[in-house]
Amino acid sequence: MKDINYFLDKASTSTQGEFELDFADVIEVYDTRSTTLTTEEGRTLIINWREDGSFKSYRIIYETPQMEQHAVSVNRVINILREIDVDGETMQYILEKVGMEDQMTRQLMMTANRGYVEQLWDEIIELEKSHD
Repeated sequence: MKDINYFLDKASTSTQGEFELDFADVIEVYDTRSTTLTTEEGRTLIINWREDGSFKSYRIIYETPQMEQHAVSVNRVINILREIDVDGETMQYILEKVGMEDQMTRQLMMTANRGYVEQLWDEIIELEKSHD
């Protein structure tokens, strides 16, 4: 199935021109630095490109069918998390318990600023060196 992750995998290893040629049949909007398409799941995906044509980031602009179907429950969960002022470790624990840690890591990494990701990677390397 051509879902969000399918298109992100392809975008991250292609230039904008290559991606747009490969998926011309599903692309709805071609722009100078972005490409808009709808996945087979019915989710609209906007892929942003750097000036050199490489993948930069993405954004999903419509709620998923699951979010629409369970809007009251989703909002209740968000309100509970705000109410308890959830911290990072607790949120990570929640993601682990619902089996979403890997997917969320990937989504956050793919949408984060590259400089920030590189800083985090450097920090990981330094932490590993300090434990050797």
